[in-house]
Amino acid sequence: MIFYIMEVIIFNKGKHSISKLRLNINSFVPLVFQNFRPMKRLLFLCVIFSFVIDALGGQVVTPGDSIHVNHYDIHLTYVDMNAQEFTAETTIQLTTLVDNLTAIPLELMELTVDSVYLDGEKVSDFSHVGQELVIPCPVSMVSGAEYTVKVWYHGQPFHENWGGFHWGGDYCFNLGVGFVSQPHNLGKAWFPCVDDFTDRATYDIKATVGEGYSAISGGTLISKTSDVSKNVTWHWHIEHPIPTYLASITIGLYELYSDSYQGLERDIPVEIWARPSEINNVEASFIHLHEVMDLFEEKFGPYPFEKIGYSGTAIGAMEHAGNIAYPHFAINGNLSYESLWVHELSHMWFGDMVTCHEAEEMWVNEGWGKYCENYYTEEIYDYETYIGQMNDINKEVLQYVHTVSGDGGYFALDGVPQDVTYGMTSYEKGSLIIHTFRNYLGDDVFFEAARHYLDEYSFDDASSEELRDAFAESSGVNLDGF
Repeated sequence: MIFYIMEVIIFNKGKHSISKLRLNINSFVPLVFQNFRPMKRLLFLCVIFSFVIDALGGQVVTPGDSIHVNHYDIHLTYVDMNAQEFTAETTIQLTTLVDNLTAIPLELMELTVDSVYLDGEKVSDFSHVGQELVIPCPVSMVSGAEYTVKVWYHGQPFHENWGGFHWGGDYCFNLGVGFVSQPHNLGKAWFPCVDDFTDRATYDIKATVGEGYSAISGGTLISKTSDVSKNVTWHWHIEHPIPTYLASITIGLYELYSDSYQGLERDIPVEIWARPSEINNVEASFIHLHEVMDLFEEKFGPYPFEKIGYSGTAIGAMEHAGNIAYPHFAINGNLSYESLWVHELSHMWFGDMVTCHEAEEMWVNEGWGKYCENYYTEEIYDYETYIGQMNDINKEVLQYVHTVSGDGGYFALDGVPQDVTYGMTSYEKGSLIIHTFRNYLGDDVFFEAARHYLDEYSFDDASSEELRDAFAESSGVNLDGF
């Protein structure tokens, strides 16, 4: 939100609309305060006043409300495995969303910014405090203007126990979300960006690495260019717009298992990058990949990205678009982790092509992922396997979801607090609701409505209400009661 003294502007990027709500801030603040404890009141005031219009009529606001990024060109120009740091440059093509913008706000965690250019002109008075990178503009910007920002930076990137940018021996990789960080998005751990679930951009992702190393991302490999020192620059292009948390890079001493899948509309490359010690296990662990793809394309529509891709990582799994981070240990030559790669593959439709509008409705991503990792067994194995798994989930939810070891509260699917976004409510309870939803509508109507929903919000974000309404529109069933 962009707070004025008498006006709030709400911009919905996913739906390309702007609406204004006029209010008296003197009555609005006390009303909001009734629901905040003292510490939260202080934080609320900090948020309000950090985004208030300044005395000269200009405004510096949150990235997602003030700019939309059309394209990122990210280049890790030097990667030091021993020091666990890199140098990089990122070029950002953006469009302004509001008038009177006096600075461009971006997000970048912990890394050191060396220099910044705005439309080719060096900016010396930028500020980088915490994760906020603010780039002043020589004149106030108007809504709809296009600019190019280039940032040079270096350092040791942020990571938490799970998310962020990780290092391990001859391998490094990013995981686009964190379970502890709030907000969860961690694109900002390795490049300056608008880091939310709704701002979508296309990408060129490059990394210059030493001889023998591979640098893998989503999209299509454009080139591999060697220099006199035998360093190789890998260049990938992602043509479909995705949020920052779905962009990826994995670097290491990989070997490639390649295949192709004949999809509904095209022949789709399959690229699974694994350590040499696991490469001979790939085929057996992914033996049902073609059958699962047949099922998902039949039920949910054509595969939406350039390639089907997995890269072995020390920890995972994470549904980066076209380059799923997949733990080394799961590439073991048997089917013990089959449901894990199926879960992540289903996210190419539910989560990547259509993304939840905000973290509090993560079931829109993860409920479907959890459901699909069980649903596929009905088709690949048998119905008894599927229904047994759903019964086990039902028992687990009843026993644990509202306990301290579960999510610790009585939460509906929509509006789950961010500290349990990635908990049983979003995953297990979400999958049960989808299972019940399917039985409520019947298979033919349900899967047709699922395809309609995915078509309606293709490469966009969707809220719980929008999912409901898309299913209602397709099925002709009033779903308010459900």
